[in-house]
Amino acid sequence: MKDKPEEVQTIKEALTKFQEMNVKAIKESVNPHFKSKYSDLTSVINAVNYGTKFGLSFTQSVDYQNMIVKKEAIQFDKEGNQIVKKWEDVTKDIYVTTTMRHNIDKKEFSCRVPVLVKGDDKENPQKMGSSVSYAKRYGLQSLYGLASDDDDGNLAS
Repeated sequence: MKDKPEEVQTIKEALTKFQEMNVKAIKESVNPHFKSKYSDLTSVINAVNYGTKFGLSFTQSVDYQNMIVKKEAIQFDKEGNQIVKKWEDVTKDIYVTTTMRHNIDKKEFSCRVPVLVKGDDKENPQKMGSSVSYAKRYGLQSLYGLASDDDDGNLAS
């Protein structure tokens, strides 16, 4: 991986060269709940870093998007008069945005993966961290075309 970068002119050519290497993320981590092995985030990053040979690099960021949903309920009082109650619900959706860049043509590809965490768990740092790591892994695997047949993912389906 420390070889001098190969002069590849476009991001598409670089990605093709990377995919021709048939790099795989090593499944070294164990999910004790399902008793299965999976490629952790470090293994996936180690795999995609072979793309630096062709001028590829990546960044990942966690983005928050507030969704405002207007709601309305109709009720009736004792006299049968209609009462309309209006309010707004605000929910915070969280995403990991992964961006792959090429150092010669300056083009980029990106994807956005939702961080799947239930409402109350968004306040739990361990569950948030685990979900963010999961989204980062799958963002990288998606952009670089790495196999995503992790044992822990198979059980989720």
